[in-house]
Amino acid sequence: MKKAALAFACLFGTASAQSVLLPESMKDEVAEVAKENPSLKLEFYSGFRDAKEKIATAEAYIGSPDEGLLDAGTKLRWVHVHGAGVERYSGLERIKNGSVTLTNFKIQQGPEIADHAFALLLSLTRNMAAFHRAQEQGAWGQNDGRLPMIELRGRTLMVIGYGGIGTQVAERAKAFGMKVIAIDPKDLPISQTLDKSGKPDELDELLPEADVVVSCVPHTPQTEKMLSTAQFAAMKKGAYVINVSRGKIIDTDALMKALQEKKLGGAGLDVTDPEPLPQGHPLWKMQNVVITPHLAWASDQRDDRQDDLILTNLSRFARGVALKNRVDPAKGY
Repeated sequence: MKKAALAFACLFGTASAQSVLLPESMKDEVAEVAKENPSLKLEFYSGFRDAKEKIATAEAYIGSPDEGLLDAGTKLRWVHVHGAGVERYSGLERIKNGSVTLTNFKIQQGPEIADHAFALLLSLTRNMAAFHRAQEQGAWGQNDGRLPMIELRGRTLMVIGYGGIGTQVAERAKAFGMKVIAIDPKDLPISQTLDKSGKPDELDELLPEADVVVSCVPHTPQTEKMLSTAQFAAMKKGAYVINVSRGKIIDTDALMKALQEKKLGGAGLDVTDPEPLPQGHPLWKMQNVVITPHLAWASDQRDDRQDDLILTNLSRFARGVALKNRVDPAKGY
């Protein structure tokens, strides 16, 4: 433990001032942590151009980097990005080679995204879209039978990606009386919220058991088009697909074919490929598809959790302690 702490202290330092560049909107939030950690030297930027002009002296940066900013920030050792997806950043050279530590909002976004996954699912299983159309017309809508009313109790939900979001999805599934299967590279213990698990190479084998498949995985070369023709063919007839991760996890053409052929009961998509979904795309008109514009992350409590994480990591950075929510650029999450 002492050797690990010493190594981290050598990387992040504890004695000299720690220069951090943050957005101006965070001035009030970071005032207290600055008082508690006098070694922190905080500077603020008004926009990305301003950040690039000030980045040369910064050792840490809160915001979205690009290659140019990282090249200009020669002293940078830590970058924190808002959001959970890091595919835009993990390939940047200094993050890729590990000279700059990347942290993000993974795990923290679990509650709102899991809520949204079930909002999409219930919109399909309870035929809410059709009833909303009837309401807009001032009509007492009747279920016309095209979309059946489905009870979730006793059904099986598969979570692909059992991380901060996937575990929250599983909790909600259990509250609905569902069985839960998880697909994840990690070895997962059976628990009150997990009945069964498999590795990614077991996906096709386990898919026939699922009535609902929820994608919670990050976008990496290994997960791109993870759900395509073979996977849809392996699913139960009438199964539902929910995507609250990244659009490229699903092969859009294969999804449309499975929906058109009524292999799938429906799809709930907060993310699409391409994104945004072009006007006139066939998915817009499908009665068994519910689409939201990549906003599952939105929550009235998100900002507070984001601020808490940043403040905690600022304090840890000042003290030379390992940062929370560190991203492994090789894995992409």
